[in-house]
Amino acid sequence: MTTLADPVPGGRPGDPERVAALTAELTARGVHGVVLAYVDTAGVCRVKTVPTARLEAAAAWGVGMSPVFDTFLADDSIVTTDVLGSPDGDLRLYPDLGRLVVLAGQPGWAWAPVDRITQDGEPHPGCSRTFLRRTVARAAEEHGLAFRAAVEVEWTFGLDGTPDGEFVPAVSGPAYGAVRQVGLSDCTADLYAAFAAQGVDVDQIHPEYAAGQFEVSVGALDPVAAADRSVLVRQTIRAVARRHGLRVSFSPPSSPRASATAAICTCRAGATG
Repeated sequence: MTTLADPVPGGRPGDPERVAALTAELTARGVHGVVLAYVDTAGVCRVKTVPTARLEAAAAWGVGMSPVFDTFLADDSIVTTDVLGSPDGDLRLYPDLGRLVVLAGQPGWAWAPVDRITQDGEPHPGCSRTFLRRTVARAAEEHGLAFRAAVEVEWTFGLDGTPDGEFVPAVSGPAYGAVRQVGLSDCTADLYAAFAAQGVDVDQIHPEYAAGQFEVSVGALDPVAAADRSVLVRQTIRAVARRHGLRVSFSPPSSPRASATAAICTCRAGATG
């Protein structure tokens, strides 16, 4: 369940009471660390991790993260603005305990999305998750509107260990072809298992148009939970692929052979978020 309340110093309402039991449960399941994740203004998922024993402190007081990442670009170069991006005054990352999940593709780890607030306890203006949560709440309170959303995720499997970082698709064959499904059947079967273990309901996984490209369609949730799920799906795909000796790219033109379809893929990605 998505937590609707903003985080505050000392913890969201109810968090101090529930986190001790949650920590005990995670420890019993062999979880050693928790990934705290958010997506920045460049679309990059940034993370910090804490040991399971420190989850209680993270829920109460957050985890420090520099605000400079709001002005990082996708290649980690840095720009400046008059509002965002100063390296001074760490923000606090507050995990949403209601969205915490044990990661099936990364044994020993759990994952939770975070909201970012300032050291003064105010919502950070660059926190897109807080903005979306407040927008959804306002639509319900002022207009009686509720929304459901789902994100279709596409990616390309690549071979690992290629020279000079070259991206080589892990499988080829006809678009939507059985050859590609068979070629990566062990990996995609493990994806189904990991998604099920993490409570992600999947409609379908299939090979897409470009060489090595696959797609997963997942079930709809409220907009904040749908956005969280999209980040979790990508985390899971990366982890499961790595366990099979593969790498992944969520960028449409991942190889010269895929470049001819880049415009199509980019339009589709924009249409689905």
